[in-house]
Amino acid sequence: MAYDTLNLWITRVSIMKTPFLAGLFVALSFLLALPAQAQFGLFKSALVKGDEAYEREDFDAAFSHYTRAAKKDDAEAHFKLGRMYERGEGTEANPASALTWYTKAAEAGMAMAQTNLGVLYDTGRGTEENNVAAARWFREAARQGNSVAQYNLALMLHHGDGIPQNKAQAAALYGRAADQGLPLAFLPRADLLSELGRYDQAFTSYLRAENAGSVEAAFRRGVLLRKGLGVDADPAAALAQYRKAADAGFPLAQQQLGVMTTLGEPTLGLVSDPETGIALLERAGEQGFAPALMELAYLYDSEISINDQIVVERDLELALSYLVKAAQVGNALAQNAAGERILMGVGVTADPIGALDFFIAAARQNYPNAFFNLGQMHQTGIGLEKNLEEAAKLYAKALELGVEDARQPLVDVCADNAFPACFLR
Repeated sequence: MAYDTLNLWITRVSIMKTPFLAGLFVALSFLLALPAQAQFGLFKSALVKGDEAYEREDFDAAFSHYTRAAKKDDAEAHFKLGRMYERGEGTEANPASALTWYTKAAEAGMAMAQTNLGVLYDTGRGTEENNVAAARWFREAARQGNSVAQYNLALMLHHGDGIPQNKAQAAALYGRAADQGLPLAFLPRADLLSELGRYDQAFTSYLRAENAGSVEAAFRRGVLLRKGLGVDADPAAALAQYRKAADAGFPLAQQQLGVMTTLGEPTLGLVSDPETGIALLERAGEQGFAPALMELAYLYDSEISINDQIVVERDLELALSYLVKAAQVGNALAQNAAGERILMGVGVTADPIGALDFFIAAARQNYPNAFFNLGQMHQTGIGLEKNLEEAAKLYAKALELGVEDARQPLVDVCADNAFPACFLR
């Protein structure tokens, strides 16, 4: 039998029976039960000391130890020092310094550093926004199997965010991230598979996302069940999914189920129930969901009858109130529509000055008809001082955005004027 020096010495001591040596053996046995560093006072690297300090949230000490370790070209220390600069732990937050240290670790091949470096480039923190550089580092980390990098790169490829769109690659990357158990990837992967017409895979992916807690996935699965995409059509199961998502507070489910419940939907076995349907729309509207508020405005915009029975009475004042609510949460269509009604006095006393604010808000979002309406106000001097040059500019912008109704007013304004906008037609 082979022995190392220590084992051989212990064996020899254990044979001796003197009290002194027996006590020595007990003490030595106790030492052997302790961790190696406690037994022999082994050296702790600056990196290890930094990790221990970070674990006990002594960030000043951790920063100091990581700084020492980083001077020895330790890639892990470079990453951890970068993370402290990014988070402002043990030092002032400094994204530029974080970028420097992440770059060192990333170039050494550390996947987590490559991922975090990609995020800095993507968000423009510590440097100018650079989606190409972000994608490069996400790709490097994704090749090493980093699930977050796979997800981030998939998002960029899915939407063509600063790099060429490639939905097939995006679907594959979402799949890799999902297969590693990253919940964030479940729903977008299912959505993309649905976009690509791979409904059977999408249905399975939505189920996985739903099981992970996604309320939206429950609704999306209901849509596939209703339409019979990737699965046999099942109206009862579809309705159950709609209700599950609506009960959980998903506003799109509340909106769609609200409209179908208000008006009735025979394909799902729903008879008209305006009270329940409008309550669902209200719940979605309370979350600031503009489409639900718009639906409420449309419902009250005209009397609605089903089988010669009035189910929703016309109420223009109430319709306007819903348009205003939708406008207030930033819906450009609602902003323009509310402005038109306030200008013309539909559901309220006419108020051109009040209408102006809504048109301006919609124009800031490049809503085409808002430019046309503002052009009319400048041309006629209603609600503001008459200004034909400004009217020409606004009509020209509306025409550029596809509002053909702006062509003749622009011709009229330019008939006796030579404004710059008159030559852009």
